Amino acid sequence: MYIRAILNSYNRDIVRSLVAQTQNGRQDSYKELYVIFAPKLFYFSRKYKLSVEDCEGVVQEVFLKIWEKREGLNPDLSFNAYVMLIAKNIILNKFKKQVNEQAYLTQHLHQLKEHADQTEAAIVNQDLEQIACRAIESLPEKRRNIYKLSRERGLSNQEIAENLNISKSTVENQINKALKFLKLYLEQNAEIQLDNNQS
Repeated sequence: MYIRAILNSYNRDIVRSLVAQTQNGRQDSYKELYVIFAPKLFYFSRKYKLSVEDCEGVVQEVFLKIWEKREGLNPDLSFNAYVMLIAKNIILNKFKKQVNEQAYLTQHLHQLKEHADQTEAAIVNQDLEQIACRAIESLPEKRRNIYKLSRERGLSNQEIAENLNISKSTVENQINKALKFLKLYLEQNAEIQLDNNQS
């Protein structure tokens, strides 16, 4: 017990020193902090049932933020608690973003249905789903295929990139463009369709 306390104190002193040096722009100390805390952050992220790819992304984003805000680091505060808090916020934001993207069409349909009479709800729902399908089919072929692989088959961006032999950044770019188009298409056409059903 006494030996463990000494080791913990020793480790805290090392981390405190590395944090102080990182605060002053020492990249070698920053890299040592990464070596020490990256595995802990990775397994912390896995507890949220993220993919290996997403966990690695969380680790990278945490340390990017640490370097960007290094001048504000406080060596006297718990660095472990600090990085875990950053990781948790990143993970929560990631969940929010995924929900917003993947559930956007469904959420919008529900919002529109609230304005419809109960007797017309089934018809409105069917019409709006048809609009969403038409919107997806209106996408350029390459973008449509990427979107369907992502949203209908649930493949990760990396898996899509490997299957289509394109870069991951191209996949991300195409999905973002598809989501923007679908959002605009649905907003413009669903309102018109709803007005026609109510008139």
